[in-house]
Amino acid sequence: MSVTVGVFLVWFAFLAGALLAGGRAISSPWLFLLRSFFPNWRFFHALGRAPRLEHRHEIDGVWTQWERMMPRAAFRPSHLLYNPAVNLALTEQNLVDHLAADVASFEGADAAELVTYRMVERLVRERVKASGDDAARMQFRIRLAVPGRPDEDDDVVLLSPGLPA
Repeated sequence: MSVTVGVFLVWFAFLAGALLAGGRAISSPWLFLLRSFFPNWRFFHALGRAPRLEHRHEIDGVWTQWERMMPRAAFRPSHLLYNPAVNLALTEQNLVDHLAADVASFEGADAAELVTYRMVERLVRERVKASGDDAARMQFRIRLAVPGRPDEDDDVVLLSPGLPA
């Protein structure tokens, strides 16, 4: 048996054991950090509001309109075989999901102290720089969107202060 097959079998046994053992909250701070290696499986629980990342930036003292950062990608048959751009977008959305969950679970704490907040801030900063606009400041928010409902500001979970771009 090759090493790859052995690793695959051990990983499969671990996953099967985790499914059979049931869901328990992770209490160790070191194990909590490992969650970045696993996708956020909450979409299996129920349909509902999904966290969406939006950003805007300031140019010459005027703020732009809120813009959704990760719009849904168009499907192409070639994506079934090779799909790095959409995989990256899914990873970024997973980060936004984790930040929304962190903000909900650490209510009352300063969100700027969270690692996921700093990672999302860096992601927004890179997107604003890549846009080519000469932005002085930027701002982002996480809004819980309900499919089929118009955008409303009352669903904002997190609103960052105006940050230097």
